[in-house]
Amino acid sequence: MGDWIRHHSLRSWPVLLFLALICVPSIALVILGPNPSASTFDHVAWIFAAYFAVAWLLLLGVIIRPEHVTRPTLVLVTVIALATQVPLAVTLEVDLHAETAGLGPSIWSVGLPEELAKAIPVLAVALIYRLWGRHELTPKDYLFLGAVSGLVFGASEVVHYFTVNGLAEFYLTVQSALPSIQQLILTGHSAPDSVFAVLIGPVRYFVLDFVWRFLTDPITHACWAGLTGYFIGLVATGRHKWYTVSWIGLVIAAILHGLNDWSRVNGHWLWIVVTIVSGILFLGYAKVGSRSDLEVPDRWPPATVAGATRPWWEH
Repeated sequence: MGDWIRHHSLRSWPVLLFLALICVPSIALVILGPNPSASTFDHVAWIFAAYFAVAWLLLLGVIIRPEHVTRPTLVLVTVIALATQVPLAVTLEVDLHAETAGLGPSIWSVGLPEELAKAIPVLAVALIYRLWGRHELTPKDYLFLGAVSGLVFGASEVVHYFTVNGLAEFYLTVQSALPSIQQLILTGHSAPDSVFAVLIGPVRYFVLDFVWRFLTDPITHACWAGLTGYFIGLVATGRHKWYTVSWIGLVIAAILHGLNDWSRVNGHWLWIVVTIVSGILFLGYAKVGSRSDLEVPDRWPPATVAGATRPWWEH
């Protein structure tokens, strides 16, 4: 049994990744410790954000099955995303005075800047592959790379929401609750009962609205960025001229993103519809990409890719 594990299981990349993933929550809580500081709190937030992003990455890899995406390419997209996305998105949103009270401003001052930022890593890969004379990536592969870029952006965004917006809001909530807690104590209620009665609602809201973002934000951003990546792939693979299709995915993603953030939609039933439509479009283009890879001849010279039929995580 020991020999089998040594020669088979431990040589498998997915198995090692699985073992790492199941250890991450424990590692994060050990780092947090009994007396967390602001620094350890930020570190743990990044650990959990990366944890859920990688979990979504594994699921997307199984669903999309990109045949030519290698691990170095994934690392390249991730590094470029971490270096460029947040600074670019923040700069554009500040210059455009981002706000979500109206649908139009929500699209062009929030959705468009963030989707542009997520497109940068995919465009960089397309340019690098073109300069190196490599043409093995397909539109479906670019869709997957776009999704990876979206996962990175979503993870970065949720850390900001949790460590900045979330804690600031929670502090204000606790501060405003102090008079009510004091009043209950003065009327004969115990301190624990008073704190529980006043703060249980806000604590539940904090957990659901902010903590669950670690799970949900990366995948929604991945769906939108994947749409942009697919149409970039149509151009990068020579199937269409850049001015005919390259903008389509970006526009669709920006509109869906703007609808998602619009104050009249976000947090209401229509919000669920926008999420479902985003997922359906993402899966639809992944399926179309799979068919076109088989039916449409590649306009570039055929490339020889060692292990192209292997799963993406083995490249």
